[in-house]
Amino acid sequence: MNLPFEVGALYSRKSQIHALLGGQEQGGISTPRGRNVIIAFTGEPGVPHLYPDRRDDDGIFHYFGEGQRGDMRYRSGNLAIQDHTKTGKRLIVFQGMGKGRPCRYLGEFVALSSYVQDNIPDVEGKLRKAIVFRLRSVTPDNNIGLSEEHATIAETIADDHASETAKKMLVEVRTKQRLFRDRLIGVEKGCRLTKIEDLRFLRASHIKPWAESTTEERIDGENGLLLAPHADLLFDGGWISFESEGKLLVAKNMPAKVEKLLRLGLKNGNQYPHFSERQQHYLRFHRDVVFEKTLKKT
Repeated sequence: MNLPFEVGALYSRKSQIHALLGGQEQGGISTPRGRNVIIAFTGEPGVPHLYPDRRDDDGIFHYFGEGQRGDMRYRSGNLAIQDHTKTGKRLIVFQGMGKGRPCRYLGEFVALSSYVQDNIPDVEGKLRKAIVFRLRSVTPDNNIGLSEEHATIAETIADDHASETAKKMLVEVRTKQRLFRDRLIGVEKGCRLTKIEDLRFLRASHIKPWAESTTEERIDGENGLLLAPHADLLFDGGWISFESEGKLLVAKNMPAKVEKLLRLGLKNGNQYPHFSERQQHYLRFHRDVVFEKTLKKT
């Protein structure tokens, strides 16, 4: 069947996902009866989890299986994921955005393999063996959530006049930018200024600019914010920044008329959610090097 979900968009778990596909409405893995689909749910961004799903440097999604007590076993939902290519079932993944809130569609994946991780605590704090699946995305995302700078890379790659070396470099940049975005959405839910959480209308913005960052910093999800395009322009251009505890900073020479027309409520001291320790580290760089300083160069 054709799935009506768009990567990055938000859907109600009960009324839009299960109402269409069926399956268990609770838990991390849902196996709708009579459907050729398995639905996996990963955890809420920015919230500490007992089992933190993660992206490795190759962009592979390491997804913890189900089972709250004792060793995880290859049965029920875990077995369904393990055997989904054999049974011909599609594996789709959603990201929870909080209790009772819509889920973000991450796309269709294929389980490459799985492994067992030892000494993982269960809900009672007892150490046990956990099953972790290595999932690879098979859904084109059309550069969703990428910054404008890197969203144009695909067009450059298509240029027949570009050298092979240049094409390889551009592919590498695009791959790293997507990895950064995929890690960032595990840290940030959405734009702090507009509260938009639909990834189709957001950009993955580096706090410490790409050009100033090391290779590791470029793919560190905590070196970033999800921002609406106009907020991204302000942040990237040095018109706004944040204190470590979440207070907004607005450049002294921000035109009052522009500030009003943007309708972002840009007031010095506006309080937004706190940042992680690593985000605070990168924000210090942004305040010291980017905020207001870059304006003097233009």
